[in-house]
Amino acid sequence: MRVPQFARLSAALLALASTTLLGCGRDSTAPDAPFDAGGTNADVEAVAASFEAPAMESYAAMSAEIGAAVGGSAAAAVRSHPTAAIAGGKPGALRYAASLGRNYEAGRVRPSFSAAPIPAEYAGTTFAYDVATGGYVASDLTGAPESGVRFLLYAVNPVSGVPDEPLSQVGHADITASETSTTSNVRVVVVSGGETYLDYAVDATESSSAVTVAVTGFATNGSDRANFDLDNRVTGSLASLDVVVDYLLTVPTRGNFRIEMEAGTEDIFSQSPTTTLGLTARGEHGTVGINGSM
Repeated sequence: MRVPQFARLSAALLALASTTLLGCGRDSTAPDAPFDAGGTNADVEAVAASFEAPAMESYAAMSAEIGAAVGGSAAAAVRSHPTAAIAGGKPGALRYAASLGRNYEAGRVRPSFSAAPIPAEYAGTTFAYDVATGGYVASDLTGAPESGVRFLLYAVNPVSGVPDEPLSQVGHADITASETSTTSNVRVVVVSGGETYLDYAVDATESSSAVTVAVTGFATNGSDRANFDLDNRVTGSLASLDVVVDYLLTVPTRGNFRIEMEAGTEDIFSQSPTTTLGLTARGEHGTVGINGSM
């Protein structure tokens, strides 16, 4: 039986909470009430569930096809879309950071391009999925942002990730972008039924030896909402890539429950990367934290 992603995240946090409480006792900054592992677990589930909506699932499944259509820094931002995995502690955060490393590796994919991030001939264009080619094509439909592009989103097969036939639209994703010689800013807004389910911006800045990538925004399933502020610094090359992350997730619908994480990994794609970690989950049900290295 397939285990839902949020269930795996819940089990991971309970294990983290138990280890921390047994090893260190209750955090000195925790509320007066005893730490409630079940309540904190439910808060973490709410973070993960905020990313679960049909339009977001479609956007995630179609990100490769959307990226192929837009290219450049916009494609990197599409591939860097946040998911529920970032709420799963070190494993999920580092997997996400590793994906950013692939997208924005210093010396390979830079935020500066000779062409505009969205070619002028595509500005204001709505792209629709073409079953015959298995990709997106420009259409005559209206509604796209004047200086950006729109991609229609469809119900997808949960196994293959391919749109079901006949096509059934579940929303759309609007993408706008701007660039200078050393920076890029890309914003993606995923909408369904007039409601915004995912709204995030990716700001990438290049220096001589690193790329700094900041991903900020929110995701909602219509009930819970997770705000995220994900700072990433990538140095090196795929042969030896180092990543430093500083993540903050808050859930205003859960009493501003928050997960804070700072981690650094050297040679992240090697068989034995070196990682340092500081993680704190804090809310109405208490505080749990862990610090260490491996």
